[in-house]
Amino acid sequence: MKKRDILTSIGIVVGFGLVFWGMSSGKTNLMIFFDPASIAITVGGSFAALLIAYPISEMKRAMKVIGQSFRESTMARTEIISSFKNLSMKARREGLLSLDDEMEQLTDEFLKKGLQMVVDGLEPETIKEIMELEIGEMERRHSDGTNILKAWAGYAPAFGMIGTLIGLIQMLANLTDSTALASGMGKALITTFYGALLANLILSPMAQNLSYKSTVEVNSREMMIEGVLAIQSGVNPRIVEEKLTSYLSPAARAKFIEEGAKEAGVTENV
Repeated sequence: MKKRDILTSIGIVVGFGLVFWGMSSGKTNLMIFFDPASIAITVGGSFAALLIAYPISEMKRAMKVIGQSFRESTMARTEIISSFKNLSMKARREGLLSLDDEMEQLTDEFLKKGLQMVVDGLEPETIKEIMELEIGEMERRHSDGTNILKAWAGYAPAFGMIGTLIGLIQMLANLTDSTALASGMGKALITTFYGALLANLILSPMAQNLSYKSTVEVNSREMMIEGVLAIQSGVNPRIVEEKLTSYLSPAARAKFIEEGAKEAGVTENV
């Protein structure tokens, strides 16, 4: 099970909260910021443009990928290293076939698939090729979802401007009618507001979120490939750990080594 990424939800809530606070800080009725026609033009119009740009099958897949913005992408790297250290020790002691029992406890399907190919006796080149192909396909899916969000973020302000033009036209067409003049001016401004808010608080940040998480997940899966191939070749567990810790930042590596030393000290004392 993937963990929820609470920061994404917090960011959206805090962002809207600050905007709402700014809207309510003036001595005006908050209802002036609500206009159904402007919402329809900005949100509905930009989404309609998205339907024109992409087929429905791609939209459905993209919506699933977008959901990843609210979840952690994969196992923590330190958790991956610890798992491979234990797996390599078991494989060295009891043989590769003993990994079959350990796979049931793993939650990452990519890792389980790699280990299953090791147990099945596939060649290292074949395992690496299959796992790299899966990484490439994952990158493509994530890229498609990111591109759809970026496209929507581009359409939203454009439709906000269309709403602005509609409001200006309505205003200029009724210069003698003060009610229509105020309504047209309100629509001219509020649609630009909706477009900017939708693009800059939701769509663009979520696209960046997906892009970052995709990079992290690719790096983690490359670690897994390295670990799987090391286990298959019978590398010493200590060497496996050394190889995988090279994927950590210097600070994370130092912390991981320190925690490992503490655990070893506790074990010796016991």
